[in-house]
Amino acid sequence: MPFESFHNTTIGELLTKQAGRFAGHTFLIAGGGRLTYAEAEWQANILAAGLLGLGLQKGDRLAIILPNVPQFVVTVFAAAKAGLIFTPINLRRHKNDVLARLAKTQPAAIVTNAEHAGMIHELRADVPELKHVISVDGGADTVAWNQLLNSGGGAPLPPLAPDQTAALLFTLGITGDPRGATHTHAALVRNAAANASALAATPDDVFLGAVPFSNSFGLTAAILASAVAGSQIALLPVYHADEALKLIESAKVTVHHGTPTMFALELNHPDFKPERCATLRTGIMSGAACPPELVKRVREQMRCNALVAYGLTEAAPGVTITHLADGPITATETVGRAMPGVELKVIDASGAALPNGAEGELCVKSPMMMTGYWNDAEATAQMMDADGWLHTGDLAVIDADGPVKIVGRKGEVINRGGFKVHPGPVEMVLRSFPGVKEAAVVGVPDTVFGEMACACVVRAPGAEFSGEQLRAFAAERLTDYAVPDRFVFFEMLPRRGGGPVQKDVLRQRVRIRGRVWKFGKNIDTDAIIPARHCNTSDPRELAKHCMEDADPDFVKKMRRGDVIVADTNFGCGSSREVAPISIKTAGVSAVIAKSFARIFFRNSINIGLPILECPAAVDDIAEGDEIEVEPTTGTIRNLTRGSTYRAEPFPDFLQRIIDRGGLLAYVEERLASSG
Repeated sequence: MPFESFHNTTIGELLTKQAGRFAGHTFLIAGGGRLTYAEAEWQANILAAGLLGLGLQKGDRLAIILPNVPQFVVTVFAAAKAGLIFTPINLRRHKNDVLARLAKTQPAAIVTNAEHAGMIHELRADVPELKHVISVDGGADTVAWNQLLNSGGGAPLPPLAPDQTAALLFTLGITGDPRGATHTHAALVRNAAANASALAATPDDVFLGAVPFSNSFGLTAAILASAVAGSQIALLPVYHADEALKLIESAKVTVHHGTPTMFALELNHPDFKPERCATLRTGIMSGAACPPELVKRVREQMRCNALVAYGLTEAAPGVTITHLADGPITATETVGRAMPGVELKVIDASGAALPNGAEGELCVKSPMMMTGYWNDAEATAQMMDADGWLHTGDLAVIDADGPVKIVGRKGEVINRGGFKVHPGPVEMVLRSFPGVKEAAVVGVPDTVFGEMACACVVRAPGAEFSGEQLRAFAAERLTDYAVPDRFVFFEMLPRRGGGPVQKDVLRQRVRIRGRVWKFGKNIDTDAIIPARHCNTSDPRELAKHCMEDADPDFVKKMRRGDVIVADTNFGCGSSREVAPISIKTAGVSAVIAKSFARIFFRNSINIGLPILECPAAVDDIAEGDEIEVEPTTGTIRNLTRGSTYRAEPFPDFLQRIIDRGGLLAYVEERLASSG
């Protein structure tokens, strides 16, 4: 049966058709057990009738919080057959995240396990529409999943059309709030068929079910695509690299889906051997930017002709995919061509379409897209325009012969001295460095370059390397202006739930964070610099000589973002803006002082250089310590020593100056009011 025959099919009809064709053929492999297509069809029909027997009605929402187990797959097909709208929720979500999703969709029932049933009971008071908690492995005050399965059916299944809503798949909006992308049966099954076609999948294939089924990648490209092909799928309840390698070997997996991180963990696992992956044929790498070096390693060391795909939850998810016969450049350095039925274009900031080869925001139109966000017309209008184009927010280039390159994210491009730096490719290079667990690149304001790139890095357990080593590694692989200016190490990167890195939070955290330089000499930089270098007014040139009497090599040794900790006589007597401008231009991001009275606070604040008064910090912090400053709260954290200090609040008169936009604005306002 050609894959195109599934283009106008409900999810329930998909399983029914395949159960008729492959009745005794294995569909699900889990642990030591197997479930055939006929058995899965029988269970889905009985469970669908049991759900309706509880009083659920066509159009009600059914939430699912389960690992990748057979009950998840059967519940999806049962919900589809019953006309329920299934709503998968990642089982790693925090209780508050789960509540936000339940509150949005107001499910009448939820299918979960004993581990999460207690949490659901705690939330029931806030979700009054939730009538039934169904547990696959028992638990107090729950309906047993097996009881419904053994109920014998009875309730007639409603008629369904392919264009009816099948699922609400959650994604995070630009504000981090969950949004439920509404998908029809036809959209999901057609996208699955496109994936199966690209993979040239057959009933002889065994898919690896490792990507969480709660997201669109796991649902469409794994569960539904394997069903479209009549293939088997080996389920891995919770992903661990060693367990994935064992399952690939024992189940003789031929189709390996995964995120780049999954593939990297497997390749770097001490027990990895190419012969353990001898049965692999192909698979899809997606879910995040795919480093070309990693794709090459998968193809060479796993001997797996992996396809690289691009998609998003709103598109069900597949948009583009490479082909099995692609050449090495297209196969590793692009996300392939548009899937059948998908239209693509890139637009500029005004919305005008751009020619091939030009960089712009990627827009998508296809019959597989969502119909909108559930009960959120405003969010839908932000994402989809009046002509039906989905604005992805990703920056891309479409080559003349069709392949697409994703170059970055709209709003995240760093403008460093007129050169555009896309964080994505830089992050891919950094993640390929041995010992890097996570990396995110953000832009922070800089006087000289406008913005500079800051790499926020998490080391893998036991890894020891410096920022300079990482910089040298990046310099060999990136254009000079794309090499990050600063490297800041974190124990973990800020995320909301299990979602993407919160780069807005990172920008604030790294804006003022660096090593400490301590000065206490009676230095009047305002007097020194003009006297010795009166032939220039360029702040960048002046910055080279900044602090030369205290430490002639200061500017050569410091890194942009570093902080000055000053004793009482530092910079006293400065009356013009030359000194603070020079120090800020040199890259100093803040000054911590013992006393406002003896620091050039007036001019510093007027040009936006934060200064905090904190005698305890000045006495306790040693030169070279790594510190983090939050000017708005007056918080100073010594990351080297684990100490936290609280700066003195600004005097009232100084706060008034700050509130009015600086000293000059304050004076002008006073003069105007006195006149």
